[in-house]
Amino acid sequence: MVSRTSPGPADSGERATERCVYCLGNAEIGEDQVLARSRLLYLCAPLGQLTEGYLVIAPYQCIGSLSQLPVQAFPELARLKRIVEGFYHATYRVALATYYEQGRAGEDVATDAADGFPLHAHLCCLPVTLDLHSILARNYTRQDLSGPHELPPAARGEPYVYVESVDAFGRYTRSVYRAHSDEARMELRHMRLKPTIAELMNLPGRGDWRCYPGDQELQQLVMKFGAHRREIVD
Repeated sequence: MVSRTSPGPADSGERATERCVYCLGNAEIGEDQVLARSRLLYLCAPLGQLTEGYLVIAPYQCIGSLSQLPVQAFPELARLKRIVEGFYHATYRVALATYYEQGRAGEDVATDAADGFPLHAHLCCLPVTLDLHSILARNYTRQDLSGPHELPPAARGEPYVYVESVDAFGRYTRSVYRAHSDEARMELRHMRLKPTIAELMNLPGRGDWRCYPGDQELQQLVMKFGAHRREIVD
C-alpha cells in the first residue's frame, strides 16, 4: 500500500526522489496495486480513491510531467489507457470517463514547493463523466489536442493541466490549459485539482488522500480489475 507519510518541506533533490510515491523502487505502491505494465509505463490503483475505480498511469522513471516523456512512451500510454477504458466500460458501464494530468513540472521543477513531494508524472483516470473544461477555461488558455502525444510542443515548457472529458456542450474533447499571465502561471504551479473534482462529485471529504486513503475502495478495485483481466483471458 502507499505510505501515509509524506516528505517535509526540507526534503529536496535526491532525498525527495527516494521518497517518491510513484517510483516503484521505493515500495510505496504495493505489488498488488500494480495492475499492468509496459516497457516505460505502468498502471496502478493508488490510495486516495476519489471513487472506486480511480487509476493512474505513470512512467517508471521519475519524470516531472507527461510533456517530458520520450516519444516512444506515448503509444504505450495509449495502450494502457485502452485497458482502462475497457475496464471502465465493462465494470462501471462508463463510456465517457475523465482523464487529467497536472503538469506542474512543465518548467523542469523537480519537487512541489509546498510540501516537498517529487513531481512524478501521472495520468489520473476516473470512471465518471465530469466537465472539467468549464472550470479550467475560466482562468486559463485552452488548446485542443488529438491526444497526450501532442503535449511536448503544446506545453511549451510551462506548467499546464491536460484534460480529456466532456465539455458544457456534451462534446468529449482533449485539451491542454496554460497560463496567460504570471499570476495564472503561479496558480498552475500550486493548483490542487483533486479537491475541486471531489466537490464536483459531491464527495468533498475525499479531496486529500491523507484524510481519505480509501482502503476499502482500493481493495474492491484491485479485486474487480483482476476479475476483469481473467475474463478477457478466458
